[in-house]
Amino acid sequence: MKVALGLITKYINADISILDFVKNANKFGHEIDALIICYSHGYDRPFVEKLEREFPKTYLIKVNHSYDMERDLRKRGIRAKDFMPLIYAETLENYGLLPYSTYRNTVLIKAMLLEMDALFFVDTDVYPLLLKPSHRKSNLPDYISLKDTKELEDYELEEIDFFERHFKYLNQNDVMVTTSDYSGYYIIPPMEYSYLDEYLGGLQKESAIDFVKSCSGTGCINFASEEEKPYSTDKFLGGNMAIKLKAFKELPPFFSTTYMAGDELVLTRGEDTLMGTFAKNNQLKAVDIDTLIFHNTYSDFPKVPDIVNSVAIKDRFYYASLGWIGRNPFMNYINGNDYKALYEKQKELLVKSSVHTARYLKDRRFLIMPTAIDSAMKSFNRVLDEYELSMEGFDHIKMKLI
Repeated sequence: MKVALGLITKYINADISILDFVKNANKFGHEIDALIICYSHGYDRPFVEKLEREFPKTYLIKVNHSYDMERDLRKRGIRAKDFMPLIYAETLENYGLLPYSTYRNTVLIKAMLLEMDALFFVDTDVYPLLLKPSHRKSNLPDYISLKDTKELEDYELEEIDFFERHFKYLNQNDVMVTTSDYSGYYIIPPMEYSYLDEYLGGLQKESAIDFVKSCSGTGCINFASEEEKPYSTDKFLGGNMAIKLKAFKELPPFFSTTYMAGDELVLTRGEDTLMGTFAKNNQLKAVDIDTLIFHNTYSDFPKVPDIVNSVAIKDRFYYASLGWIGRNPFMNYINGNDYKALYEKQKELLVKSSVHTARYLKDRRFLIMPTAIDSAMKSFNRVLDEYELSMEGFDHIKMKLI
C-alpha cells in the first residue's frame, strides 16, 4: 500500500508537529511514500530545509500557486473548469482567508496524481501521543516538538505506533476510512451562565451541553482510553484520519465555504462532515479506531482554559461559533433535515442567548450571532451552487485519476 501523509496550514514552521509523525513512522518501521503539505501564506526556510533533509519525498504546494500540479492535471486530460473550484480560492487574494476544503482537496488531488493508495491527514497541533490520567512522568523521545513538557508531570503522554493503529483496520479489505477523536481539552472551553443551553443549541452543539456545564478545571480534559474499543462511525475527524483513495469512487471531495458576518469574512467548519454522510449512504465501512491522539488545543496544556480572561481562547470560540453557524444550513440540507425550520429554531435560540453570552464573556462581538445565522441562510443558494460545481468537477477528476 502506497501511503501519503497530508497536512494543511497557513505557515510551515517549527510550530507545526508534522516532523513528529514523520519520525514516529520511521521509528516503528512504516514507509511513508509522500509527505504533502498545502500552505497558503508562507514558510520558514530553515525549517523547510530541515524537513526536506529528514524526508526528501516532501511536496509543498502553495494555494493559488500550484502551477506544477495544474500542469499535471491538464496532462491527464482534466480541464481547468473542473479542478479550479477545488484548488483555487478567490477569497485568499481578497481577504487572506480560504475555505478549509481548498487546502484539503489540494492535498487529496496531489495524492491521486502520485497514485497513492491511502492518504493520512493530521493537523498541526496534534501529536502521536495518548494523554492518560497517570501520575507517571511522561517519557517522550527527543524528537517530540511539544513544548514545556516539564509542566506535564501530573500526566502521562504515551507515544504510540500511530500508523499501525490505523493500519490495523485500514488493511482490512472492507474498511475504507479510519478516524478517531482527540485527547486534551475540548474546543468548547468550560463555562456556565444563564442561557448557555440556548446558545449551544443555536450553534447546533447540543451534544456538548452536559459536558461543558458539568466539567470544571482539569475535569474538562478528555483522556485516551486504556483499552481500544473500535466501532463503526460516520463522523470523520480531519486531523486524525486515513482514507483509501479508491473510496473516492463513492465519496465526495472535502467541502466547506465562507460567508460574511457583518463586514468580516468567516470560514465555515465541517469540511469533512459531508464525507461521513456519503460513506453512510453508500455503505462504505468507516471505523473509529478509538485512538485519541493528543490535541494541544490552546497551545498551553495543561493550563486550564479560562475563556473569560483569555483573549486567545475567546477568539477561538468566537470564530468556531461563527464557523458552526455558517455550516449548519447546508449540512442540515445534505442530511435531509428541514434546514429552514432548524434555522428558525436556532435563530430564536441565538436571539435569546447571545446577549447573555456577550455579557458573560465581556465581549460584544458575540451579539452578532443572530445576524450571522441570517447571513448564513442568505448564502445558502450560493453555497449550494459552489457544492454542485465542486461535485461536478470532482466527478471528472476521479474518472481520470482513480
